[in-house]
Amino acid sequence: MLKKRVFKVYSCIRILMVCIILHSEAKTVVAGSNSCEVTRSTVQVVNGCPDSEKSWREAAVRKKCDVHAKQCSEPERLVYHCVINPNINQMLEVCAYAQNIVGGKCTSYSSSGNVIQENWSTDCSEFKENDCPLFYRSNVAYKYQGCYQLIKKSTAGTNNSVSSRNPDNVVVFTTTSANISSNMSTNKHVNM
Repeated sequence: MLKKRVFKVYSCIRILMVCIILHSEAKTVVAGSNSCEVTRSTVQVVNGCPDSEKSWREAAVRKKCDVHAKQCSEPERLVYHCVINPNINQMLEVCAYAQNIVGGKCTSYSSSGNVIQENWSTDCSEFKENDCPLFYRSNVAYKYQGCYQLIKKSTAGTNNSVSSRNPDNVVVFTTTSANISSNMSTNKHVNM
């Protein structure tokens, strides 16, 4: 009897893993239709993300995604996001197509796929406050503040890169631990 139960559990786990793999494969195949090229030019590293619907709307107005949307094949889909990067060491503001986020994961922006997606290195379904549901839309990521707290926890006590703008509209990245500076034009793509 115990062997039958164990077998059923392993069978369920295998089916779940296959579903996850198929979901990932499907997202890879349709990534082109789930993104707009202008998204790459809207990525900006920020020190914090909105923590309420009101502040999210205010940030969206400031980001002006509607201006960029005219360059997309589906302009109505381009909306404001504030998410973490795949390495969980930066918060990013970006205009991108909203996506379904599944599996109780944090929302992330992938520069290689130019798409909003789940960050499979996170598990926000177990946060003490406002845990992530198994399914939510990426454009309500502000509801899951624990995802942004992961950045603060992972960077606490370390010397990290800081970005700032100077009058020439150039982003200056400074690494304090190595005392190295480099200028990078804001018109160039930065891999996150």
